[in-house]
Amino acid sequence: MSYWGKFIRSSVTTKSILFSFVAVILIIGFLSDTSATEAPISPTVPRFRSAMLQVGEELEYKVSYSFFTIGSIRIQVHDKEQRNGRTVYKANAIIDSNPSLDWLVELHIRFATEMDEDVFSYGWVGDDSSKKEINFRRFNFDYDQNRLLYEKGKKLPTGERKVESIDTVKVTEKCQDGFSLFFYAREHVLEKTQMSVPTFIENKQVSTLINFMNKRTDMDIDAVDYPVDVIAFDGKADYVGVFGMTGGFRGWFSNDDARVPIVARMNVILGSIKIQLMKWNRPGWQPPKYVEGGN
Repeated sequence: MSYWGKFIRSSVTTKSILFSFVAVILIIGFLSDTSATEAPISPTVPRFRSAMLQVGEELEYKVSYSFFTIGSIRIQVHDKEQRNGRTVYKANAIIDSNPSLDWLVELHIRFATEMDEDVFSYGWVGDDSSKKEINFRRFNFDYDQNRLLYEKGKKLPTGERKVESIDTVKVTEKCQDGFSLFFYAREHVLEKTQMSVPTFIENKQVSTLINFMNKRTDMDIDAVDYPVDVIAFDGKADYVGVFGMTGGFRGWFSNDDARVPIVARMNVILGSIKIQLMKWNRPGWQPPKYVEGGN
């Protein structure tokens, strides 16, 4: 098997919940360091609400390895509602392998998250599709009881979810799922600090380490013909995620109120991948142009 073929096969066997993608993408969010506690988790104190979360926003990314395009990621904030005195936002992510590589591997993953206005996860579901079936995982956080309900099963052709197992897992504090982490990073990217972010992946609580530098620079992307004004950061994941992502990563978000992820580079088992913004639909927004000496 070719080196490229080995990469694809290896990546498929390591499919775990997105980190950002960051899963999948651009992944990262952060919390101040806290120690575990046996007491119920207290609600987060409300703070100033930014304009980052916007219902109707759609972002599309290209995922590449060397000069190969291995897949795409589409993200949409599609709804919000009032729940127990909090505003809850709902978002979806669709991760697909490159159709031209179907002879090697066919990968289709769907994520959905529900997060409050402070961008903490309250629920997550992931559908992992093959030609034969759709398997799903679902998280429901119960912070009052310091626990998470973790369900696994199959999604039937009717759309019904057949639960095959339910586990109760302890959590020590408010967490991010792999997808809400994407938004949590955007919310805090202008801070300057190092943080360890409680993140729930598969059936355990892990940490995503972030080094936020608030470092302004410029980044070129194919979608616009000018350098984009961005804020850079880096970090490390101590788990394996989608496309075999593990270890170090770097990200560049737009230097504006929207803080849209523009580019990310992440280590995978056999090298590194690049994730680049290709399309967007956010009313009134364009990638900000970098001007030397600007803010």
